[in-house]
Amino acid sequence: MPIKKRNNKKGGFSLAPITLSEPVKITDGFTNLVDAAPTRKEATTKAEQRGDAIAAQRPKAKNAASASRIVQSKPARSNAGESKSSPDAGENQDEKGEESTEDFKLNEAELLRILGADSVDEIYELTDVLRASSLKLYAALVGLADARGRARVKNHELMSKAGIKGIATLYKQERWLTDLKLLEKKAKPGPHDGSSYVVHKLERLPLPAEIYEKFAVYLSDLNID
Repeated sequence: MPIKKRNNKKGGFSLAPITLSEPVKITDGFTNLVDAAPTRKEATTKAEQRGDAIAAQRPKAKNAASASRIVQSKPARSNAGESKSSPDAGENQDEKGEESTEDFKLNEAELLRILGADSVDEIYELTDVLRASSLKLYAALVGLADARGRARVKNHELMSKAGIKGIATLYKQERWLTDLKLLEKKAKPGPHDGSSYVVHKLERLPLPAEIYEKFAVYLSDLNID
């Protein structure tokens, strides 16, 4: 504390200066003494040094990121090229198509249930399987289908070829052929009211061989190859 010095005046005192032998230290808010805060010049110098270090690291990080993107993009392009040029891609798609075709097939128990028969021996006429107008409709679609069984035709043209007069009859016979899994249909919206079909061979059904022979004769009589 400052030392009070008495002067000659009555009741007067004067303050004498105090000289410290060590630099003033500050506390950390409790009772611990810490070194005096750095001067403004030292703080500015340290801040500049940190800024230079960060600026020196940024270009390296940017270059590393761009290099990693280049490395990652090259394999992607090469893989894409391989997939386009690989001959196995088309083969795999064909195999998938064959598998899906095999799934779209009736077994003997399902066929007998749909036809209401107890055994295959009860089936010996075409009309036992292709009932009513479904025989003419199926024959017309077989004649329109390409080598892969695909056909696209307008409703009125198909009805004319199959000898069907009403649209309700057409839809009914289409459902029968679909239940037998001889036909797949996808309607095409538009003013023409047409549809796309996939026509499957009759031989896919577990029927007696004589049924296949009779259908072949029926097609030949209609001059359908």
